[in-house]
Amino acid sequence: MRKKVMTVAALSVCLLVLLAWWAYEQWRAPYPLPELDNGTDWSAFRLAFDDERASYAILQAAEGQQPEPPELPLADETSADAAYVYGVLTGDAAYLQAAVAFHPGHLGYSTAMRQAMIANDQHEELIAFLQSLLRDSKDFEPEIRLQLALAYVDQLQDPSLGTASLGQLSYQSIEEANVILEQHPHDWMGHFLRGINNLYWPVGLQRIEKSIQDLSYCVAVAKRHADQELVMWPMAYAALGDALVKGGSVEEGFAVWKEGAAAYPEYEPLQERVLAGISQAEELVGDIRGMEQFQRPTPELTDISVIWRQPLAGERP
Repeated sequence: MRKKVMTVAALSVCLLVLLAWWAYEQWRAPYPLPELDNGTDWSAFRLAFDDERASYAILQAAEGQQPEPPELPLADETSADAAYVYGVLTGDAAYLQAAVAFHPGHLGYSTAMRQAMIANDQHEELIAFLQSLLRDSKDFEPEIRLQLALAYVDQLQDPSLGTASLGQLSYQSIEEANVILEQHPHDWMGHFLRGINNLYWPVGLQRIEKSIQDLSYCVAVAKRHADQELVMWPMAYAALGDALVKGGSVEEGFAVWKEGAAAYPEYEPLQERVLAGISQAEELVGDIRGMEQFQRPTPELTDISVIWRQPLAGERP
C-alpha cells in the first residue's frame, strides 16, 4: 500500500512539473500572427468608423445646447444618437446604456458609456453590463470584447491595487484581445491593445517580446496604409520603439522613433523621444512604461474616441 501511495505521489509530482513546464512555454511562446500580404483587404483591419464619426458630428453640433432626453426604449438610430448626445452632455450613463443596448457595435456609444460609468465609479456595473451584452448580441462580439478589454485597463488606475491584481486585470484584457483575434486575425485594435498591455509588464516576466510582435504588426499596417492618416499610426510607432528599448534593443527602438517622427512631425510624443536622444532612451521608457515594475498606463490610453474625433483628410481647416 505504501509503495502504491508513493508511486501515485511521484506521478502527481511529475504531472505538476509537466503542467508547470507547459504553462511556462505557453507564457513565453510567440503569438501566431497572420500574414500581412498584398491580398489583405483594408476591411480586414476593422478600422472603419463611419457611424462613430457621424454620431460625433451630431454631438459636436449639440454642444452648448440643453438637450431633451429621448423617450425610452429607443425606437431608431435617430433616437439612439439623441440618447448618446444627451448622455454625453449630461453625464447620464443610463441613456448611454440605452444607446449601446440599441446598437452594441457602435464604439462611439460604448466608449462614451464606459467613460461615464468609470467616472461614476461603476466598474463592476460596467463589466456586468458588457458581459450581459455578450450573451445577447453575438453579432457584435468583437466590439463588446474590445470595450471589456479597455474596461479592465481602466481599472488599473485604482491606486489600492497591488502588483498581483494589476497583472490579473491586464491579463484579463489580453484574454479578451485574444478572443477578438481568434475571430478576426487582422483586427488592428486587437493587436494594438494586446501589444500595449504586454508593454507595461515588468521585463522579468518576459512579455516584452510578445509586445514587440503585436506592435510590429501594427506599424507594418500603418506603413502600408499611411494614406489613411489615422491618429493611431504615430501612437503605434511610439509604442513599438518603447517596446524595443524596453527589450534591450535601444538603437533599433530609437530608429523606429526617428522614422515615426519623420512621418508624423506633428505628433509630439515621438518628437520628444527623438529630442531626448538615444542616451536617455531607457530612462524615458522606464518612466513611461516601467522596467522592472508593473507600470500603470496613463488614463487617456483607453480613450479610443480620438480616432473618430480626428478630422478626415480634406476636412481639416
